[in-house]
Amino acid sequence: MVVSLILMMSMGPISSAQIGILPSVEITCDDPGPVEVWPGATRTTIVYCTLENPSIHSESVEIGTESEESDFQFAAPQTVTIGAGQEMDIQIIIRVPELFAAGTYSANVTAKVTEANGIDVTAITSTEEDSVSFEVMKYGSCEVMVGQGGGAIEAGDPVVFAASFVCEANAEFSIGYSLVMIDEVAMSSIWPSGFEDQSAPCQFQVQATGGGGNCQFQIATPSNLANSWSGCVVLIDDDGDGDGFGSSPPSSCNTNYPSLGVDIEPQGLSLVSIGLDSNSSVSELLMDNKELVGGGVGGLVLLLSLILVLRRRSRSYDEEWEED
Repeated sequence: MVVSLILMMSMGPISSAQIGILPSVEITCDDPGPVEVWPGATRTTIVYCTLENPSIHSESVEIGTESEESDFQFAAPQTVTIGAGQEMDIQIIIRVPELFAAGTYSANVTAKVTEANGIDVTAITSTEEDSVSFEVMKYGSCEVMVGQGGGAIEAGDPVVFAASFVCEANAEFSIGYSLVMIDEVAMSSIWPSGFEDQSAPCQFQVQATGGGGNCQFQIATPSNLANSWSGCVVLIDDDGDGDGFGSSPPSSCNTNYPSLGVDIEPQGLSLVSIGLDSNSSVSELLMDNKELVGGGVGGLVLLLSLILVLRRRSRSYDEEWEED
């Protein structure tokens, strides 16, 4: 057999089609699953391949990997030994960089017989290969920073605040945000009666390299609110991860969603309730109620007069006691 191997080496490289006494290997691989590349993901996929040795020799086979994408990393066995007429399954792990551009990519897995029965046959064997393709999934997410606003507000006054959005993505996508009011007592995201979202649409386009935007929000509150209302305003995205599906609104203010606490109090003593509007003055109010004001001033003068008389009488009594 050693002699036959030496004779084969003198014949030059041979293909895997020449089977039997000639060293050869066949390789077949299945396309791997998609790769998620969001921060914190494994960013890996596994290629399953089968190596077959159709010859009568025990072979050492060298495994290779390659791709047009230089940023891909591969983990695969360097060399395997396959018995005569046997098969062997191997796994190759492909790792993709974080936030790598979404799309379909390919990779090649190669196999070459380097030894047959311990004899170097590199010169007479060819490299066999199989190509696989896989998908890098789309990803997009935005961090929301809610500005100042909320807190204690009188009924009739608007709830006004701004929000900034910083987004990262590996593919271009659109995103929008809307408001939900959650009643802290009822634990409900149904808009309370009399409240109205007067915000302009909050929508923007995020590029594959990332981006962001800013939005202003305003909610009108009812002026005739009978009881205090406590809860929060929550920002809900319509497509927070770029997959075409939005988020479901929470039913509680104890949530990881960006939110703003709000307390609405019924109106107390206001200018309108005492006869003033935005164009009136206190002097006008006094002139319109001069009889009431005059009576109050007269009563005050009478009270001061009584106090003076009592003080004078008290002094006179003190003087009489001193003379006696």
